[in-house]
Amino acid sequence: MDILTMENVNFQYEDSTQFMLENINFNVKKGDFIVLMGASGSGKSTLLKLLKKELVTNGLMSGKILFENKLLSELSDSDAASKIGYVMQDPEAQIVTDKVWSELAFGLENIGMPREIIRSRIGEMANYFGIHHWYQKDVSELSGGQKQLLNLASVLVMQPEIVVLDEPTAQLDPIAALDFLRTLKRINKELNTTIILAEHYLEEVFGMADKLLLIENGKLALFDTPFVVAKELLKNEEKAESLPSPIRLHHLFGVEKEYPLTISDGIRMVNDFFEKKGIADMVPKRASFNVDNKVVIDLKHVSFKYSRLAQDILYDVNLELYKGEVFCILGGNGAGKSTLLKVMSGLMLPYQGKVKLNGKKIKSSKNNEIKYGQEVVYLPQQPLSMFVKETVRADYESFLETMGYTETDEIIDNVVNWFKISHLLEKHPYDLSGGELQLVALAKVLLLNPDILFLDEPTKGVDTQNKKKIMKLLKEFSQKGKSVVIVTHDVDFSAKIADRCGLFFDKQMISISDPITFFSNNYFYTTPINKMVKPHLPNVITFDQAEESWHSIQEGLTTNG
Repeated sequence: MDILTMENVNFQYEDSTQFMLENINFNVKKGDFIVLMGASGSGKSTLLKLLKKELVTNGLMSGKILFENKLLSELSDSDAASKIGYVMQDPEAQIVTDKVWSELAFGLENIGMPREIIRSRIGEMANYFGIHHWYQKDVSELSGGQKQLLNLASVLVMQPEIVVLDEPTAQLDPIAALDFLRTLKRINKELNTTIILAEHYLEEVFGMADKLLLIENGKLALFDTPFVVAKELLKNEEKAESLPSPIRLHHLFGVEKEYPLTISDGIRMVNDFFEKKGIADMVPKRASFNVDNKVVIDLKHVSFKYSRLAQDILYDVNLELYKGEVFCILGGNGAGKSTLLKVMSGLMLPYQGKVKLNGKKIKSSKNNEIKYGQEVVYLPQQPLSMFVKETVRADYESFLETMGYTETDEIIDNVVNWFKISHLLEKHPYDLSGGELQLVALAKVLLLNPDILFLDEPTKGVDTQNKKKIMKLLKEFSQKGKSVVIVTHDVDFSAKIADRCGLFFDKQMISISDPITFFSNNYFYTTPINKMVKPHLPNVITFDQAEESWHSIQEGLTTNG
């Protein structure tokens, strides 16, 4: 039985001459798990919002969207609120109350449920999700993963038929993200709840899907099973890069069996393959740490807390970062990574210890030698907060004028050409996708060619190709002797771009080392590739390294054969 149908759906935003979605046709059966995939700006979020009538933005839509064979637009407010749930990318954006119990009750209270039913449903949901032990807590005390789990529970307490999710794990650490997705699959299987999930990072969700829906430039390019979609995407080298690592390894090795869709299937495939081929283990050399030995960021015995009576977020942190280095900071949600980045950049002052940037001690904002915007820049986790004008170009011009520049065109053109974002300049920042917004925000902080760049989650919501672009740009930036410090949950990105990585845990930086040492020694904080090949290629942490090792192995077999 079809629970949802889109028939010849077209959509264009108000004041736009182009269709954001064009001739979309598909149907979803009750209990399906659908994964929506596509590049940043392709129309994924627009499509998802059309499924939740309270979120439909101003614009012109044609065609039909049917829910249980009724027009979605004709659903009562009560049915629309309860039968179709929606979970946003940002855990903070969806929470409206200050207590966990109040958040769980909020939706039910708003549709007029009796008090007895509300208490019963909340009790059941709190136990199902295992959140009863923080039921009375303030929402502000929860980690990012806990907040997103609360958002999901707050939606499910309404007993929806469909749950729509727009990149819900984008701001979660690897462990929290995996827990969230496994909970989602459990809900799908045990409660027969239909799931429609938009996601860029396909490592875990690809194998969970009954079908994958690929959107390209606002049009439906594919809607089929994981096996069929994998086969089609492998025909194009660029598109194949977005596929999960097990499938890419399968293709690289030329295995004849059907594609492994999960990490566990990938591990079995790799073990069987190496055993049957009789291939000796091959351990590639570790990358050498080769940057300028000039210290440009220096933290000595730094401690920080948000108020006099609060607990320390940072305690006795010591850290030296170098000129031309790309340094990635990983760690769990709520560990204090973003706080560390703000203290390192001088946006917040420690109550104890010293921070130096380029040899200059960070003092109070009124007595500071650091030139922000020119010498040091900071990209926040929410890049939309950086834009106050109606177009990207106007915002760039305003920023440069504030910094004292009168001739702005050449500066803007240089960065725009470097980033290849000329097509985004005349757009309103609020009309950009998450990935597009990250690109234009990164371009803004690099307008004045600073020496030190602090980035908080720069790949959040970014597709594979734009992530490659960001990585290339940041590498070029560091090769000019500039230093880059990145807080991220993206282990694949860190493995490819970092000169060194460190784990922030228990108020301090620990396990600082080169990416191969860092990820190959970890069990959870490692890459999918390393999880699969570790017994045979323990120092391989990226697909490119796996490909290089495989070619070397093949050459060895040919030589010895």
